[in-house]
Amino acid sequence: MNERSPLEVLCFGEPLVGLYAPQGKSYAEDVSLSVVWGGDTSNVATAVSRLGHGSAYLSRVGADAFGERFLELWRKAGVDTTHVGVDPDHKTGAYFVSFEHGSHRFTYYRKDSAASHIRVEDIDWDFVRVCKLLHLSSISQGISRSALEVSFALMECARSHNIRVSYDVNYRPALWTPELARAVIRQSIEDYADIVMISGEEMGLLGWGDGAGDLRRQLRRMPRLCAVKHGPGGCTVIREGEQVTVEPIAVEVEDTVGAGDAFAAGLICAVLEDRSLAQSGKMGNAVAGLTCRRRGPLSGQPTRKEVERYLAE
Repeated sequence: MNERSPLEVLCFGEPLVGLYAPQGKSYAEDVSLSVVWGGDTSNVATAVSRLGHGSAYLSRVGADAFGERFLELWRKAGVDTTHVGVDPDHKTGAYFVSFEHGSHRFTYYRKDSAASHIRVEDIDWDFVRVCKLLHLSSISQGISRSALEVSFALMECARSHNIRVSYDVNYRPALWTPELARAVIRQSIEDYADIVMISGEEMGLLGWGDGAGDLRRQLRRMPRLCAVKHGPGGCTVIREGEQVTVEPIAVEVEDTVGAGDAFAAGLICAVLEDRSLAQSGKMGNAVAGLTCRRRGPLSGQPTRKEVERYLAE
């Protein structure tokens, strides 16, 4: 665990190994691939730790070289891994990335991954109850039926013990049917979430419009804090009737993969630090923007000092 701080944020989900083709090339060509370390909630756990808050990861990895490397990476980043199971029968998930014609192309090899085999009976509930905030996403829920059951058990435990729930919609249509996704995402937000991150694009895919006003009309209960992400247009953050639009930071972008996860980490830390609504949006944007400076979700994740320098400016 991060020695600077006790456990504050427990992240639940699936780590994924990323295999990148060179710029402008396809991973199907005879080219050398570079390895990066991803998975949305894994990225959040490492970013939160680098920002000075204690984080832990709840998941499973394969008994393979990728699983070993993930455990090493998390520990080095200060993330508590005591509740990451090692599965001897299933592999760590992976994805391949090309950057072609101005956009990313992804191919996932995550079906039957070790993380997808997590079960409710695997959870140490005494450990869950000591955290201040639980973070998960719809990806955490969509990878398997058992992971979906774990997600609701975790959120129910959080609600029963006054633990805040952070929910990143992170909608991936390939994981499930639109009908099931809409039902699960809506229930997660309306019944459990205190903090929600959603993009305008995701709102469109869900049939919810694309802006903050549309979100208010869609949900029977708004979360305490909600951030609608606009990509290069920054974000709109909403809390108890107050609404602020925050411009993005100017950086030279190398790779946008992991930017949304970095935004989530910045927003979570801002909430833990009781920052104002505008400062919360700025912190999310700062962590996201600075992460985009390098290739892969982790290599550009900023330190606390880098983020504070930006916020001061």
